[in-house]
Amino acid sequence: MPLYWAFSSSLEQGSILVGTCTPLFCKNPNTAMHIVLLSDKYHQPGASAGVTAMLAEGYAQQGHRVSVITSHRSEEESTIRNQDYVISLPISYSLKLRHYKCLKQKHVSRMLDDVFRELRPDIVHAHNIHMYLTYDALRIARKYTKNVFITMHDAMNFNYGRLNTKRFLDSEGKDVRTTPLDHIRQAGLQYNPLRNCIIRHILRKNVVKVCAVSHALKSALDVHGIPRTQVVHNGIDTNFWKADRKGAQRFRKKNRFEDRKIILFGGRLSRDKGSTPLLHALNRVRALVPNVMLVVLGDPKRWKGLLQEAHVPANLSAQITTIDWLSREDLRAAYSAANVVTTPSLCLDTFNLMNAEAMACSTPVVGTCFGGTPEVVKDSATGFIRNPLKTEEYAEALVTLLADDTLAKHMGEAGRKRVEKKFSMEKCVETYLNIFADSLNCS
Repeated sequence: MPLYWAFSSSLEQGSILVGTCTPLFCKNPNTAMHIVLLSDKYHQPGASAGVTAMLAEGYAQQGHRVSVITSHRSEEESTIRNQDYVISLPISYSLKLRHYKCLKQKHVSRMLDDVFRELRPDIVHAHNIHMYLTYDALRIARKYTKNVFITMHDAMNFNYGRLNTKRFLDSEGKDVRTTPLDHIRQAGLQYNPLRNCIIRHILRKNVVKVCAVSHALKSALDVHGIPRTQVVHNGIDTNFWKADRKGAQRFRKKNRFEDRKIILFGGRLSRDKGSTPLLHALNRVRALVPNVMLVVLGDPKRWKGLLQEAHVPANLSAQITTIDWLSREDLRAAYSAANVVTTPSLCLDTFNLMNAEAMACSTPVVGTCFGGTPEVVKDSATGFIRNPLKTEEYAEALVTLLADDTLAKHMGEAGRKRVEKKFSMEKCVETYLNIFADSLNCS
């Protein structure tokens, strides 16, 4: 049944303007669960937002009612947006206050209370809510259903940024402990000494399960006292992410890469994503593979800064191309055109969807030893796992795949099979639905 709203322009009241919000797709209303997903961002670039959208579609395909609560900036529009099954709340503040505002904002809580009162969900499945929707959303959700879950996609529930401490890097990702001093170094004057305690309290009191997208992340959550954790690996649409040979040819021709050996690298470009070790490795690789081309997917201006801080020979830039933005179809073509995809992160990179997407497109991956990548990329089977800080070993792995087309093809095919078996959207959706059903049966 459509939900009728009347949102006013008053953010403090969060009241309603006439409109409808129809939950997404419902095959059988007698047996379907009404699942409400929470995510600060939705249908926007970024792993967690994309995973949330995929799950919404997957839950609906299995016959369940789906609604999504997300956010937009109030300076863009000061009223609640209500389109199809997505309800977007207007939320803005100075991000300098995020480590306080992420816990609770009174006007946001009032809007959420109104929305949940109308939706009356059976299941609430939260994702990244640590910027706008706030952790108080979990308390409010618990008023309307006992079945509240959250999936952690990063370390922000116990850390103040990416987990990249010296002890973490020195231990090749095994030592995931952080200290208040680490937090102060990351947050500076924005440090909130009570934040982590409050987050743990909210989770203990209101959440049935805290799902982690990798065992690496679960280990870190456990060390930091996050309760009731369980691993659910991310999944991808394997019907879409598959080798596109014609697209690969077009991509190579368009960018004049016909005679190049391509290393593909991308994501949110930063030093934590391994830009410096990648450039140092590339400098070694080109001596053995002169026609190598590093294709960087991301902001060219940001990449220029990372290139400068790496202190590599100036002429190395001749073997680097940056591409600012690609559609999903063009990204699939880029994966298919690449000889190897690399993800050399120097932080707790919890899953990295590039690993799974590249493997689904039958392209081998040279991935980092840090974080969840070793759970996705099987070392010496679907690619190689290396410590990017060990430049010689990292470069050698890249050269091996660039120089041996037969091995690269074999590993690429093995990667496709591995993703189909372990990291499909269907498997991910089924796992979550089983968790939800168990909770409903016990409540």
